Amino acid sequence: MFADDCPLFQSRLYCTRWDGETKGDAINDAEYTGNVLLLLREAMNFVKSNTRKGWEKLPDGRKNKPEYAERAVLETMVNHFIHRDYTVIGGEVHLDIYDNRLVVTSPGGMYNGTLIQEQDIADVSSERRNPILANVMAQLDYMEKRGSGLTRICKETEALSGYKEELKPVFKSTTTQFQTIIYASHNRQNVGDMSETMSEIKLTERQQYIISLIKNVPTINVKQMSEIMSVNKRTVERDLTHLKKIGKLMREGSNKDGIWVVI
Repeated sequence: MFADDCPLFQSRLYCTRWDGETKGDAINDAEYTGNVLLLLREAMNFVKSNTRKGWEKLPDGRKNKPEYAERAVLETMVNHFIHRDYTVIGGEVHLDIYDNRLVVTSPGGMYNGTLIQEQDIADVSSERRNPILANVMAQLDYMEKRGSGLTRICKETEALSGYKEELKPVFKSTTTQFQTIIYASHNRQNVGDMSETMSEIKLTERQQYIISLIKNVPTINVKQMSEIMSVNKRTVERDLTHLKKIGKLMREGSNKDGIWVVI
């Protein structure tokens, strides 16, 4: 699980940024296969690239107002990678980001067969499906072995500016899967100016190539781009949807100088 060339095909992560609050059109998506540390790094990068990190100006500086507490997201991803059931062939961890929440789902319910939604998370026992994996991650300081991960997710989320009780993280489990839902801070609609957020948006190489194609040939269509890049039309359409979303944000917000920077 920690080898550079991880042999487990089911050690995968599917990431999707959805347009809206339900599964409809995807703004951005990615699939990763490999060792646990690689998946963890890519998960955090995907969240950072597909969520807002704004701030408000204060007389003596500024106050960061992110949609999600970074430590809460890290604890969530570690929890799902550590405790998932790797014996499920074809199983993977899913990271879905909507306009109002972040949802992580993985194969395998509670190891002791109970349902997490029927328990007080403060009293959940530390039973590990993958003890060796958990021990190594603990040595790397990615987790603690006291069964406190769920509690920390809640506390880190509560510490966000704009937090309300209805935004408390939700944990659900069945006999076959575990799910964590973290709601975006209410401040996401008033995140100050969006210049910093837009400056942190990262485009894939394919999306950058699409922009260059459009610049060089403004009349180019989806079919032509698909043939040039050797990808299917649906992939091009998803990338275009993502680029249009960025364009919309750029039109709706502005900093005092009216300048935007997109990477």
